[in-house]
Amino acid sequence: MFADKVYLLLLFLMPILIFFFFVAFKKRKAALNTFVSSMNMPILAVVNLKAYKVKYILLLVGLFFVILALARPQYGEQKRTVIKESSEIVVALDVSKSMLAQDSKPNRLEQAKLMVLRVVEESPGEKMGVIIFSGTAMWQCPMTYDLQALKIFLQSVEAGSLPFGGTQISDAIILASKAVSGKTASERAMLLISDGEDHDSRIKEALNIARKAELKIISVGIGTHEGSPIPLRDETGTIRDYVKDRNGQIVVSKANSILLKSIADETGGKYFDASDKDISPILIKAVRDLDKTNDEVSENDTKTDRFQIFLLFGLIALFVALLFPVSRKK
Repeated sequence: MFADKVYLLLLFLMPILIFFFFVAFKKRKAALNTFVSSMNMPILAVVNLKAYKVKYILLLVGLFFVILALARPQYGEQKRTVIKESSEIVVALDVSKSMLAQDSKPNRLEQAKLMVLRVVEESPGEKMGVIIFSGTAMWQCPMTYDLQALKIFLQSVEAGSLPFGGTQISDAIILASKAVSGKTASERAMLLISDGEDHDSRIKEALNIARKAELKIISVGIGTHEGSPIPLRDETGTIRDYVKDRNGQIVVSKANSILLKSIADETGGKYFDASDKDISPILIKAVRDLDKTNDEVSENDTKTDRFQIFLLFGLIALFVALLFPVSRKK
């Protein structure tokens, strides 16, 4: 395995050098034969042709090993321990059908995803995970320092991707609280992004669990107080109708900022309204302001540089070639 394989192209010069040294040797030998016969060569000639052969071979070997060293050969694995200074942040993203309402452009869910992606991009070194919820909650991406992987999981989130309809914020809070409970980590925070519509009565129970886990909830309200109908699209993406109630009336989904604000207040967090503006910079600052702690993380370097031995052999061969005597001792 070579880290800089482009340098291996220099090996194509080796046949040229071999040909050059061969021609030089033949010319030198022919020149000597002009003045000294082959029989008297060992006695009368000052130059030792066999020594030239050795010198050329040493030069070629030295250049060969130097080229290999430049290409940085790697093999073996090396484990290292990295100290990361971070907080634990659980992103809880509402994926209920109401998040398809278009009072936030292009819709509530897409605006929420863009906002979270900006926060992730500006939070290197943080330990983050993603929970999606509607009528139930599940991990979309477990807690990780690999924020690139987390972004991939975020981009694949779709409304209605969970088997149960409705919205139960409490399930997301309880799931996040269990993930951080009992750990001596940094300040724990949950970034809850929802329109605030909730169809269960377990919020108080969930908030009690969150407080015991010392989970601070930063809630973000998506959507407007005036609300918007929830579109139903066909396979081509064209709106064919809107969600209706039992009486056939079009349902208007409205943001519930009161509930989201109370959730944040109960856990010592903050509430932000994202109904009419991009609040990504505010959320990024809120994440950066969280207390940090040092966490030891073991990382595997898949390959270790081994160019040193090749470079040593190459330099030794070149050094010997430069000092190698080509004259006969008198």
